[in-house]
Amino acid sequence: MSFGSMPIANSFIKKNNFKKQFFYKMEAGFCKNCTTFQLIKVPKAKMMFNENYAYLASTSKFMKKHWGELSKNIVKNLKLNKNSFVVEVGSNDGIFLENISRKKIGHLGIDASKNVCDIAKSKGINSLNAFFNTKTAKKIKLKYGKADVIVCTNTMHHIEDINGVVEGMGELIKDNGTIITEDPSLNEMLKKNAYDQIYAEHMYIWSLSSMNFLFGKHGMEIYHIENNNNHGGCSRYFIAKKNVKKITKNVLTHMSLEKKLGVNKLSTFLKFKDKINFLKKKLKSLLIDLKDKKKIIVGYGAPAKSSTILNFCGIDNKLIDKIFDNSETKIGKYTPGKSLIKIENSDNFRKTKSDYCILFAWNHKKEILLKENNYSKKNGKWIIPVPKLKIV
Repeated sequence: MSFGSMPIANSFIKKNNFKKQFFYKMEAGFCKNCTTFQLIKVPKAKMMFNENYAYLASTSKFMKKHWGELSKNIVKNLKLNKNSFVVEVGSNDGIFLENISRKKIGHLGIDASKNVCDIAKSKGINSLNAFFNTKTAKKIKLKYGKADVIVCTNTMHHIEDINGVVEGMGELIKDNGTIITEDPSLNEMLKKNAYDQIYAEHMYIWSLSSMNFLFGKHGMEIYHIENNNNHGGCSRYFIAKKNVKKITKNVLTHMSLEKKLGVNKLSTFLKFKDKINFLKKKLKSLLIDLKDKKKIIVGYGAPAKSSTILNFCGIDNKLIDKIFDNSETKIGKYTPGKSLIKIENSDNFRKTKSDYCILFAWNHKKEILLKENNYSKKNGKWIIPVPKLKIV
């Protein structure tokens, strides 16, 4: 499944760097053996996760609340106290660990991007700027001891050396400890035609089947699963060493759902390919038609997934005037690839006249439409690109 020439999704750029961009051929494949949906070739990790990483998790109030609730549940259900040790792999700007830190629970956040690591440190969170693997895990174990809990949210799909990471988790976790991961769900991607989940930094889209295969290779298993609507639909996996914890009914139910959906069949992904090619043509045609009618079109939200939509569909600054976002790492820059659309502060959205606004952050639809409810009152229309193209 080819998406053509793509930039690194989070590489939002300044005007003077337009000609210095990196492009790669983005192709997705499906492994019949381990049932993993993944990109075939990816750029080097340091090109994607470095001192200029653009995604700051704490810019969303909704996500702050979400990770706050997770921390409460972990502390309560896994009976953590001041003698416990919690490790987070891919800790970003500390959005989750700040809740653990406030409770004076021993913790360590590991993140490969220096800028987000520095933000976490400024909040008083014990942080390590490094790529997590077996070598890193051994160093952590030597300094701090083994972990009661390892949390890894919206990170497992970012890591090319995934076996090294899981092996490191097995090395670091206590025999009765719990590993908790949360990432976009392959089930939901297929059901919602969410092709924008696929980009360089999202090199895997996980299912229960593929996650169980991965952790099973390293003596672990998924004993519980929970699903939520974040990022267009995520699965949260609870993992332990084999035969330590009882497998819940949720896991068995989810296995059955995946079988019905056909996540282990190549034909499922061929159908997905046809659906997204149809969506691509439909969106581009709509925008061209609106532009021919002299309509002003803008965008709202510049998540990494917007890079896939823009570049896959061939949408650029001739069709969209500007995109509004609240991330300091993106404001004043331009969308990567051939789209090159300027990103402005979302505070300016209400002052800017437009007829249509594409909601690239469609997974935050409820939060954004509530915040910008005056836009609809002034006859502005929202274009929702996924899961179905619609105007509201």
